[in-house]
Amino acid sequence: MSPISETEGLEALNQIAAANREMADRVRAPGWYSWSLSLGMGGLLAVKEFPVVVVFAYEAVFLLGLAALVTAYRRTSGVWIPGYRAGRTRWVALGGGAVYAVVFLASVYLKRELHLDGACLAGGVVLAALSRAHCYFWEKAYRRDLGVA
Repeated sequence: MSPISETEGLEALNQIAAANREMADRVRAPGWYSWSLSLGMGGLLAVKEFPVVVVFAYEAVFLLGLAALVTAYRRTSGVWIPGYRAGRTRWVALGGGAVYAVVFLASVYLKRELHLDGACLAGGVVLAALSRAHCYFWEKAYRRDLGVA
């Protein structure tokens, strides 16, 4: 087995970089995707202002919508990238999950324990905004993991 030449090595690295750029462009989510996901996430918290029947109905609709979003994304990009994959994206996903949990629990506490009406609605608005930012930062981290800025 002979060692590869410097030219062959550089060409191989260029091919890897081109494949990474192509993948980063291929998996870029359309704008409606992150907005739909973000509004759905915010709704999960905002709906806690309503009776439990409404909460369960919304959660069922949200899960169906989530399945539809995943299906649409796979159809558009041809792949599905797990949110908790190794790399920077894992830290973005875990950090976002932790922030979501704090906002969610704090809002529900304010609503149920302190009887502050509107806390879950306000928390839902915050959660939707955070979720939209989270989508942006996750995609940015994924592109960095691929070496594409």
